[in-house]
Amino acid sequence: MDPQLSPAVYELVLNTFLQKDSKTLHKTVQAWPTSLYNPQAVINAVDDKLREQPNNEDLLKVKALLHEDLGQYEEALKIYLQQGHFEVFELIRKRKLHASLVGNLMTLMKLGSEETVNLLIAHRTEPPLQVERVVKVLDSTHTVEYLHKYLDGLFQKDPKAGGQYHQRQVELYATYDKEKLLPFLRSCTDIPLQKALQVCEKHNRYEEMVFLLARMGNPKAALELVIKKLEDVDKAIEFAMEEGDDDLWDALIHLSISNPKFVTGLLNNVGTHIDPTKLIQQIPEHTEIPNLGASLVKLLQDFQVQVNLREGCRKILVKDSHSLMEKLYKLQGSAVYIDGDTICKACGNEVIGTGIYMFATKMTMKTEKADFVLFFCGHVYHGRCVNKKNQRMTCRMCYVHTRAEHRGRKEHLLQKNL
Repeated sequence: MDPQLSPAVYELVLNTFLQKDSKTLHKTVQAWPTSLYNPQAVINAVDDKLREQPNNEDLLKVKALLHEDLGQYEEALKIYLQQGHFEVFELIRKRKLHASLVGNLMTLMKLGSEETVNLLIAHRTEPPLQVERVVKVLDSTHTVEYLHKYLDGLFQKDPKAGGQYHQRQVELYATYDKEKLLPFLRSCTDIPLQKALQVCEKHNRYEEMVFLLARMGNPKAALELVIKKLEDVDKAIEFAMEEGDDDLWDALIHLSISNPKFVTGLLNNVGTHIDPTKLIQQIPEHTEIPNLGASLVKLLQDFQVQVNLREGCRKILVKDSHSLMEKLYKLQGSAVYIDGDTICKACGNEVIGTGIYMFATKMTMKTEKADFVLFFCGHVYHGRCVNKKNQRMTCRMCYVHTRAEHRGRKEHLLQKNL
């Protein structure tokens, strides 16, 4: 067992460090357990010394450590906040002082906005840290950038948690974090598109405007924006490919035909998507187009590739159709065995008394007992049951099942449209 001196001896050593070497005092307090000395007595001595050296960081850290060891966490937190020590975040995590975040929000944000946001989001379900309360506090301080950082972090963690603030976030992203605006718009489905478009127009965010116009069902306006504002023929072609609208290709050609650079881009890239004659015929005479010869060669090569692909697909379809037709013919010509246990699907009685083979290509057969009908689906009925209950000569079971499926789809569509 290690020998232990009286508390007065340890306090004397600490007091010596207090007077002569505050850094060593700090290291010693970190190393020694408070059971060796009276921590309150040391705090009192440190307070006396701080009157002489009020800005001594080592003494303040010693005082904060001693308050923490005594369970006086709020006092320790106050010292860290006053001095702007980053250790405050470790104290909050370690001692679960999350309730103190809102009361000291601005100080913590200035000290470390990322750490503060992470703590707020991690404990957003606790009563003092609900999203609405945090937003209200940040709003009241008029520090909009901190509000953006919080809402951005919240959206990355849980997109649904701050759904009521998504419309406002469009303005925040456009102002403070432009690169994240388009991904944000792509991820959100609850933003009023017209209001979002107005914000993007205000900040000249053309890529975002293209996306919003396309989502609003106005692809031609979006395409015109790509050509006139972004001046990016590759992006215009990509946009037309994504939309898959022939009218949009016509609009692209019409808008680009007066710009030789755009015409070159079209010649180099649209050969596999449209009929090249549609483009070539609209080029004005005497127009000087850079690299025209090479562009025309590439256009024709791309178009030939398109023709070859279509021909290959046609051959595959013909072959598959022939194969499937043969399979269908064999299935329809295969035999179906009916014995004495086979029952009528309408009345539930036996169809015949003795075994007989029947080919499905023959729809009815006369027996000693009664006429019966065998459908291609495999269901068997007495002739009288079919005549009585199904004048259309269709399988009753399959007909009812199909009607139920159609009714279910119709009800689902009605509910979806309501």
